[in-house]
Amino acid sequence: MISKKLDLKDRFIIFLFATIPVAIIIGNFFINFYLLCIFLIFIFNVLRTKNFDWLKDKNFIILSILYLYICSNSFINYFINPSFGYDGILRSLFFLKFLMLFPAIPLLLNKKEILEKIFKFWIFVIVIIVTDIFFEKYTGSNLLGFKSQDGTRITSFFYDENVVGTFLFGFGFITTIFFLQNDLTKKYKITLNLVLVLIFLSIFITGERSAFLKSTLLFFLIIYFIEERKLFLKKFYLLASTIFIAISLSLIFPTVLIKQTEFFSRVLNVENPKSISQRFENIKYFAHYDTAIEIFKNKKLNGVGNKNFRFECYDEKYFKENLKFTHQRCTTHPHQIHFELLSEQGLIGYFIFMFFLFVYFKKKIFNDLREKNFFKIIMNFYLLIFLIPFIPSGSLFSTFNGFLFWFFLGLANLKK
Repeated sequence: MISKKLDLKDRFIIFLFATIPVAIIIGNFFINFYLLCIFLIFIFNVLRTKNFDWLKDKNFIILSILYLYICSNSFINYFINPSFGYDGILRSLFFLKFLMLFPAIPLLLNKKEILEKIFKFWIFVIVIIVTDIFFEKYTGSNLLGFKSQDGTRITSFFYDENVVGTFLFGFGFITTIFFLQNDLTKKYKITLNLVLVLIFLSIFITGERSAFLKSTLLFFLIIYFIEERKLFLKKFYLLASTIFIAISLSLIFPTVLIKQTEFFSRVLNVENPKSISQRFENIKYFAHYDTAIEIFKNKKLNGVGNKNFRFECYDEKYFKENLKFTHQRCTTHPHQIHFELLSEQGLIGYFIFMFFLFVYFKKKIFNDLREKNFFKIIMNFYLLIFLIPFIPSGSLFSTFNGFLFWFFLGLANLKK
């Protein structure tokens, strides 16, 4: 990264990217506003510098093909079934706001000073949120007086949305790793180690099972790949201490253990299941998965179009009398990225997306491992864990979850 004096544009970029976590907490309107700002400043920078090299990048070309397919598929499905309305078409067109993050972030965050200032503010926000989570768990309400509608979960500053664990899974770990890759004094090393462990534990007590499972995988990978000298304890002792504290928290707050093991309880409590589907009949998400699979079977090639699962699922042909939650099969999306792609974009869209991932990660993972780029290694694993099949997830095209994936994909695309 080239070190230059920061001008007014750089300072605006710092402010814009540094306050992104705050925008996410406030809500979808601000996320979309920030996406618009990033897009405009990126276009301004491209026109000013006349740097169009990003248009030749094969990864961006594949993403552009995906974008064109999603848009055309929405138009096709609208003409086949006008009752779906224009919403899917509009959302497909606005997918551009995510796609442009891939070239925009590396181009805008091309100075070490910019990144450092952004991540310093992020770590400040993360520490406040982690503190708030433990405060809410202990008192029943967060620092602003917000209370979770579900007493077994923690929502922190997100008020009525159970997403703070998912938020920390991304911003928490990646922000901490950004600083842990540097040479640190003993004081800062201990502080960052403590923050890393507290991020993991705070996700645990939020009650978000999917976020905790993904965070557990990422946390173990971080401990495995991190250099021993970056830790204030040996790896074994750090893991053992973290597990011990997690068990202690389960004893102090019994609802935490109940919430995190609820999935297994529901699966194991099914008496004499006659099939695999019956084994998971107590899991409401399974009804969404099943419906998405049936939609895919009916339209294998191109699916029902972007954001049309919410309409198609009401068709009576997807009703299954032997499926416990079949009356609740409909939702805004199937709550699983792979089922979402297959049911709405079909094999064509799914293949283009998977082909992009293959081309993007084919050399990148091995290059980052060979160069021992700890930050990028963990970024790669975050993205891959984000895409694990079957584990419940948000939509790849939604404002919150979609933003997290595409934003961190752009961040992983930093050149150095």
